[in-house]
Amino acid sequence: MLLENFEKFVFEKHRDNNEFNEFLKENLEFDLELERENEFLISQKPVEEMTDENVLDYLEEINLYEPLTSEEYEELVDNIEDQESKEKLVVNSFTDIAKVALYFLRDGIEYLELVQEGLMGAIEALNRYSYDNGDLKKYIKIWSARQMAFYVEERFEQMRQEFLYYFTKTHMDDVEITNEEIDKKVKVLENLTIDSIAFSLSKDEIKAIEYYFGLGLEKRYSIFEIEKEMNLEKNQGEELFSVALSKISSRDGRMFSL
Repeated sequence: MLLENFEKFVFEKHRDNNEFNEFLKENLEFDLELERENEFLISQKPVEEMTDENVLDYLEEINLYEPLTSEEYEELVDNIEDQESKEKLVVNSFTDIAKVALYFLRDGIEYLELVQEGLMGAIEALNRYSYDNGDLKKYIKIWSARQMAFYVEERFEQMRQEFLYYFTKTHMDDVEITNEEIDKKVKVLENLTIDSIAFSLSKDEIKAIEYYFGLGLEKRYSIFEIEKEMNLEKNQGEELFSVALSKISSRDGRMFSL
């Protein structure tokens, strides 16, 4: 299921955790594809220079963790009721969750906050998992993505309601705006949906981040290797990566403009 369809699916049909868990048990083939249907809906905001070095530090830090071997992973899954096993499985999911967050990131959302929500989803998955749920890695990915989707929706609705309150419930005598202009803005807000909010990263920008930090891959790629893998001209890889890193490091909280 493509990303936007997944969002609508969980928003409209599977808000209850227990019901969602039962759905996954009954539909083991269900999966989330890290692809977007509306690839044209990419943010056109001016790219600022990197403003939050914590993002770079985090992505570098999670690369220091050695991935579990197949034997270690299976042993932990066999002992999933043990708290230490759960903690090690969460750590093993860091890079996968960081990758998923790149696809869900939209204007007005901070990347590390989205990653944190994904980790909460992973913990929920581990607390609920049984062999009836099939592949654990896929199960964690789906729960993490669902938690991210709900967080983006929550932030969108919070900001929309704050603007509506500002234009309809506060005195605006000191603001140079006519009643007609207020009515227009209110109408825009009332008709605004989460589908109107641009995604932060293009497909190529996501790919550059994935390659550079080795997210979901067996190794990290140099800028030269990224250019080769993506059929880019010399120096295009550096520019692409820099723009992408600046986008996920931005702390600009504007989800939409009126």
